[in-house]
Amino acid sequence: MASPRSLLALTATFTLLLAPLAWGEVPNAELPRARRLLESLRYAEAARALDAARAQLGNDRDTLLDILELQGVVAAMLQQPAKARAAFQTLLVLAPDRQLKGDYAPRVVTPFFEAKAWVTDQQAVLRLEAVPPAAGATSVESLSVRTPVDPLKLGRTVRFHLNENGTTWRHQTSPLQEGQASVAVKGPQVRWWVELLDERQAVLSTLGSATVPLTASPPLPPAFTPKASRAEETPALEKAPSSPWRRAAYVCLGVAVGSGAAGGYFGLRSRHARADVEGAAVNEQGLTTGLTQREAYALDDRARSNARLANILFGVAGATALAGGTFWVLGAPVQVSATPAGVVLQGELP
Repeated sequence: MASPRSLLALTATFTLLLAPLAWGEVPNAELPRARRLLESLRYAEAARALDAARAQLGNDRDTLLDILELQGVVAAMLQQPAKARAAFQTLLVLAPDRQLKGDYAPRVVTPFFEAKAWVTDQQAVLRLEAVPPAAGATSVESLSVRTPVDPLKLGRTVRFHLNENGTTWRHQTSPLQEGQASVAVKGPQVRWWVELLDERQAVLSTLGSATVPLTASPPLPPAFTPKASRAEETPALEKAPSSPWRRAAYVCLGVAVGSGAAGGYFGLRSRHARADVEGAAVNEQGLTTGLTQREAYALDDRARSNARLANILFGVAGATALAGGTFWVLGAPVQVSATPAGVVLQGELP
């Protein structure tokens, strides 16, 4: 006689095996047969096998995608580009990142990429999303999903998997009407996930999963907000008008730059004049022979006057730069605010 533990394990095994049957997902024997026919290059027979596989009720999503891909491949091999393109469009609407499983001739690859371009241009990817719950509810009373994009009108029903009491799961199918399906529930918190089904109960898309379900809770009440905010009760900070100190700072800094540049120019001229005098040729007695006395006096006078002017300009540049920096600090923004204790001045250094 079998032990209770072995009976429990056997029951669990049968439950796992029969769960897909309960949800409408059954093994599809036609798909492996179609693959064998395709490998044998018997394309017409493979096409009929794929049609039979597609017509079977309850295909899971992976099986459906494989059928659609092979339908496109077989139609292309049979020189039916329009049919191949239609199958690939359906495939890529459901799985836009799908790639062909194999290396095929251009007559297969071309309609595939044409279908991919169509899906991209039309933004035709089928999506399934949850509808936010109504505000003000104290418990979860209904769940809704919608398909904002379904260009090929593939969706027919939605299968909801629900856990309202935290222990057992149940499933309920609801028709898709105007792109939306709903189901009534009751509980403070509901765990759930859904499958979008076509007319043959094949799984087109899912939202959540059995291992990672969604959780629905009633929306939180709006946070309490006082009638008058702090900003309304307290007079707004007022910025002091733009200070003329900043404008004076700009002027002084501009004068400092100009004076410094002019001082550098005259200092360079003084150095060149002094170099002409000191570099003049002299004879054996040490007398200057490269310049006349008048030229030497003129160069010396030019060097002295340019040096004097350069020193004055450098002094002006330093003084105006110092003044400009001072004016800039004095012109920093100041904010004035009224408080119960008096008037507060707030400012910041640049």
